[in-house]
Amino acid sequence: MTSAEWSAFAIALMVMVIGTLGTVLPALPGLPLIWLAMLVYGIVEGFESITVTFLGLALAVVIVAEVADYFARAWGARRFGASRAGAVGAVVGSLVGLFFLPIGLLAGPFVGAVVGELISGRTASESIRAGWGGLIGALSSLVVKVTVAIAMTVVFVVTVL
Repeated sequence: MTSAEWSAFAIALMVMVIGTLGTVLPALPGLPLIWLAMLVYGIVEGFESITVTFLGLALAVVIVAEVADYFARAWGARRFGASRAGAVGAVVGSLVGLFFLPIGLLAGPFVGAVVGELISGRTASESIRAGWGGLIGALSSLVVKVTVAIAMTVVFVVTVL
């Protein structure tokens, strides 16, 4: 590896650590940031170890994980008895929660599911149960995204070294 490649590798690793933190801290686009670090490193090293195919597969993983993030919130609400309105509320609450960081990350899916259920005519206890499901879905998604971020970083390091 040339000195430019070592420098790019070190910078990519630092960005990937920040990206991994970004899966927990919502102000940072975690997985897309990790992918971007891979892309920039690939450009610097001429796509020898980080190939276009590798980047394409990594991008597919990022897209699936990001989409699954929102479905997990709805799934959690549904597993706890939420109607369609509660599941949609959990997703909408997740999006609205982004404007009220950091508490909005956890409160958003909970409140969204509860409000969705109440609007659809469910009882308060049924609505709160659905809210807990939305929260559990959000936490489950967080665990998956952190795991994917760590796995992407490890695969990058193994591939490059």
